Amino acid sequence: MKLYKNLMVKILRENLVGLIIFLIIITWFNYILSTALHYNNESKDDSVANHFLNDFHMTETDSDGKISWILTGERLEKFPNSERSEVFMPQMQIKSSEKESWQVTAKHALDPDSLFNSIYLTDDVVFDKYDDVNGNQVNITTTKAIIYPETEIVETTEFATIVTPDSTTTGNGVIADMKKGQVKILSNAKRISFTDEQSQQLEGERMMYDIEKRTWVLLKKDNQDDKIEINKRVKTILKNLKKKNDE
Repeated sequence: MKLYKNLMVKILRENLVGLIIFLIIITWFNYILSTALHYNNESKDDSVANHFLNDFHMTETDSDGKISWILTGERLEKFPNSERSEVFMPQMQIKSSEKESWQVTAKHALDPDSLFNSIYLTDDVVFDKYDDVNGNQVNITTTKAIIYPETEIVETTEFATIVTPDSTTTGNGVIADMKKGQVKILSNAKRISFTDEQSQQLEGERMMYDIEKRTWVLLKKDNQDDKIEINKRVKTILKNLKKKNDE
């Protein structure tokens, strides 16, 4: 009986030691794994892309399977610990209908959430609106702009040049609504129209171009709410990027 008790004590002691060793190994392994994962996350540089595509082509379709827009570029980059995407040399074609479209190009594009709902374009920004026979209805050039592919709206507070079939107009700040066919200059509008026989000059604080009618009209001078709202939207788009750069 005594021998049996001693044997049981020995077995229990050996099992207890083994259990303690096992728990120590598990605890040590979890510590090493968590430390490695934590280091991996902390060591990623938010300014260096960790995913990218070269010479890419993307197509967005609507619920009926029709093409809404096509985006191509030299390089698309995604960044760690951030939802943003950046595109170098983007070219985007937005289909207003099966026959009409408009195209935008730039040197750089920033999408704050990678959903392509709003895209901030910089450097050599060019917009071209085409009709159903691929004729250029309006050309807009500027340095910075935001585009909203779904609503087909372009807006900027920067100096812009608008070229139509019979005129060249400049001004500070533009809101172009491609669905409505309207291009509005927000301030300091100057227009030069030309024909084979003569040219005319028109100046005003605000002007609007009707793409369908091919006519410019002067608008009443009002406050600068449009520019203020555009600047707010730009700040919202750049907010996450600015935080990363400040850290």
